[in-house]
Amino acid sequence: MHIRTRIAMLGVVAIAAWAIPTWSDGQERRYSGTVLAVDRSAGAIVVGDMGPWRIKDGVTQIDRRTVAVTLSTEFVSVTRVSGPAPSGWVGDFVESARPGWQVKAGDWVTVIVKADDPRPTAVRIYVWEPTES
Repeated sequence: MHIRTRIAMLGVVAIAAWAIPTWSDGQERRYSGTVLAVDRSAGAIVVGDMGPWRIKDGVTQIDRRTVAVTLSTEFVSVTRVSGPAPSGWVGDFVESARPGWQVKAGDWVTVIVKADDPRPTAVRIYVWEPTES
């Protein structure tokens, strides 16, 4: 495949991934960023939420989001494969179940919470696993 075609396809995928959350029906909210703290005894994690992207005086603004974690919270590992993924795409992301509470400060996560909860409660926590390049 020609390199320009690949770049164009990556651009389309990136735009779609960015826009999809705005198409939701408002039933969920997403927080993405680094885990700042984990408190199993309180049943909560704190995420340094990166979005929407804001810069003030040259510094990226990060919102601290405290999210409750319950027995029904699903943990998911996300990794990028180096070869063909089950989807057929080379270098695609692959999800796998992760035992609960295997998350630590410094992990990069995307947390899905119900939008209508007065106290944000995690429905699903995606933990992004680094891969060597």
